[in-house]
Amino acid sequence: MQLLRSSFNRCLLALLLLSAASSMALSAQSGIDEQCDGSTVDTQGPETAKAARAFLAELQAALRANDKQKIAGMVSYPVNVIHAGKRAHIRDKQTFLARYDSLFDEHLRKVILEQSAHCLFGNANGEMIGQGEVWFSELGNGSVKIITINPTAGT
Repeated sequence: MQLLRSSFNRCLLALLLLSAASSMALSAQSGIDEQCDGSTVDTQGPETAKAARAFLAELQAALRANDKQKIAGMVSYPVNVIHAGKRAHIRDKQTFLARYDSLFDEHLRKVILEQSAHCLFGNANGEMIGQGEVWFSELGNGSVKIITINPTAGT
């Protein structure tokens, strides 16, 4: 009887360890165990979260490709720009493209590229990348666009 109980306990322990290892592997693949600061877009509902994550992926891909035209098309004009505490508006795509390099500096590019889709922050104002360096939101026509650029937010 003691031998049977010992074998049973070993089998049970082996199953628990296998289950834990499998669960950890799945969590690592999906990013579930990633710790997020504050709420995420998930609190806004599955459709909004899906759209926000898709927009982030599209922005990251355009940034990696250095596709300035694509990024300029992802902006809602006039876009609010905050730089070193000073507010301004960029009223059109041409002006945005002329200022692109000063706005999308090394810091801003890094923040956007390192933003986790799992930890993308969202609230009633929209979705936020980094510490407020970029805000985007779904507009009345259903499109998702950048509404604020603040390259100095996290510095």
